[in-house]
Amino acid sequence: MPRQREWTDRDLSILQELYELREMTKKQITVKHFDSEKYAHKRLYVMKKEGLITTNVYGKRTAGRTVTAAYVRLTEAGMDLLIERGLLDSKNYRARDLGLSIQQRQYITDANELFVQIPEVPYMDSRQIKRKYNLNRGNLTVGGFRSDKGDYMIYILMPDAREQTLIKIINEIKKHMKLRGFLVYYKSESVKHAFETMSEKLNLVTGGIPVHLLPFNEWGIQITREYILTNTFLRLQKLLEPYGELKEVGHSSKYGFEYGLVQKERIGPWKDPYVIELLTRNMMTLKRCLTNYSIGVSQTVGRRVLLFCYEDEVEHYKQELSTAAHVDIVGISKNSL
Repeated sequence: MPRQREWTDRDLSILQELYELREMTKKQITVKHFDSEKYAHKRLYVMKKEGLITTNVYGKRTAGRTVTAAYVRLTEAGMDLLIERGLLDSKNYRARDLGLSIQQRQYITDANELFVQIPEVPYMDSRQIKRKYNLNRGNLTVGGFRSDKGDYMIYILMPDAREQTLIKIINEIKKHMKLRGFLVYYKSESVKHAFETMSEKLNLVTGGIPVHLLPFNEWGIQITREYILTNTFLRLQKLLEPYGELKEVGHSSKYGFEYGLVQKERIGPWKDPYVIELLTRNMMTLKRCLTNYSIGVSQTVGRRVLLFCYEDEVEHYKQELSTAAHVDIVGISKNSL
């Protein structure tokens, strides 16, 4: 047992996170817990010297080059300290069991980045969410978030993901347990397109549960934090305010629309339009809504559809929906988020 130092709540919080997440990089710990990189290095050095943590340097391939990082892991002494302070009931794992393979390290380090960047939303590591939903160890989810409206399950698509991996993820999503949604992060445009193509081929249907297909970068994490996990409706309402007042349709829409827009000025005899928002990258929305809501239905109901996407996607959707005369497309600047 380390000698009787004054371990702070922050020290103990770091140890507890290492127990739950298995490994974190020094940079992740610094961002999450310290204002100063210099002080973070000093404090982690003390914890390592006292035998609470161990560190190793590993390399990983990122954007075609090898990047090295220092990874921090809990020791038996660190686990004993957590038990002593009442933060662990007992050792469900030995410290060496918390070690990761090369492949596991890549996925878990990325998942932990979401935990670090979205601290205001409760996070579940892969072991926690698999226990909660009775999933087998081979399930490919890397973690999840607990929002006030339900749980989100996380998947990460590596740039070199094999076809059988994409198929497995899609089949897991198809089971769509009682979740609020899925967060699927892609690490290259090619794997994004491969996932979309395979989802279409396998006829991915979720019964209305969102599947947010997002880039694994700062912007994708911002969308997750600000427009999916926290105050989603209020933020979207403010963003789309120049076009009218966004209203939740609720469970009353048999066509699958989640929102409608109340406009002061209407075009001809049309009622207030339904809204399709693609800003949160829910890949299920477009097909679900427009399969049920054809031009004929729109004319009968008297409501057009206002589709919001990003400015650089407008031409793409104009071509894709060239026969959908009841859909008006509006581009939103990413800078306005």
